[in-house]
Amino acid sequence: MSILTSAHARQARRRSALPAVALAVLIAAGLAFTTPGAFSAQNIVNLLNQQSSVMAVTLGQTLVILAGGFDLSVGSVVSLTTAILSLEIHPLGAFALALVAAFLVGLANAVGIVRFRIHPILMTISTMTIVQGAALLLRPIPGGTVPAGLVAYANGTLFGLPLPIYAMVVLVLLTSLLLGGTRFGLHVYAVGGSPENAALGGVRAARVVGACYVLSALFACLGGINLAARIASGDPLVGASFAIDSVAATALGGTLLSGGMGSIGGSVAGVAVLALLANGLNFWNVSTHFQMLIKGALLIAAVSAHRRAAPGL
Repeated sequence: MSILTSAHARQARRRSALPAVALAVLIAAGLAFTTPGAFSAQNIVNLLNQQSSVMAVTLGQTLVILAGGFDLSVGSVVSLTTAILSLEIHPLGAFALALVAAFLVGLANAVGIVRFRIHPILMTISTMTIVQGAALLLRPIPGGTVPAGLVAYANGTLFGLPLPIYAMVVLVLLTSLLLGGTRFGLHVYAVGGSPENAALGGVRAARVVGACYVLSALFACLGGINLAARIASGDPLVGASFAIDSVAATALGGTLLSGGMGSIGGSVAGVAVLALLANGLNFWNVSTHFQMLIKGALLIAAVSAHRRAAPGL
């Protein structure tokens, strides 16, 4: 890729995030005018803290979608992680077990999709079902106790901000660096844009796609660890909304659902849109069921916009 082409690609990725940024600003302005308490320091901190788990899962989902896939198993990985951490076994053992379980889920997705050429949606729905069942076996109902150190992390602050917010920022920066500053990141964009051309250019597309699914599962595990710390217990169904939320945030952030175009900054903006919208609707006492309708409508609008931008999608 030439320097000129690379520069054009970076500019296109930045532009793809602009609609989400504009929508987030618009919603924020609406909140500021209609709900004075929406932008109190405490509410902003709470909002950032609440979105830290969704952000982790969305970052992993963004990698997969950029590479041309989908991962619908992330929500069940979040649930399984909280269930494992609430088993009241040795803390190090619980963390290790959660990470290994997530790695195996990602590996299973990678093998099924890359080696056996199962469609990503079918493959990840299958693993989602299996992992959800495992979470329910381990923790049939919400409860249990997570390691004390994890709760201390969730309740800890630095310069007045909860530690999970710092963890979220670090994860965003590292993922941005991975995509924008490494050969692997270039390969992700290349494979998502055209697997055939990427292969002709010497990119091992199968390895890149497989790595994205493993990373997605591990990011979902990190989101689950963060969530378990916040709720201080396990819940086998707590991750139910994470798959659709992560896909919606990624799509709203301008990432093409066909792969090859998008950015981490866009996904961050997408998470902000969903968070601000949910926060505003809560302030306005709108039913949670209606909130789901709005979220679905936004996803349809994002997909429609992508189709207009890329007719071949």
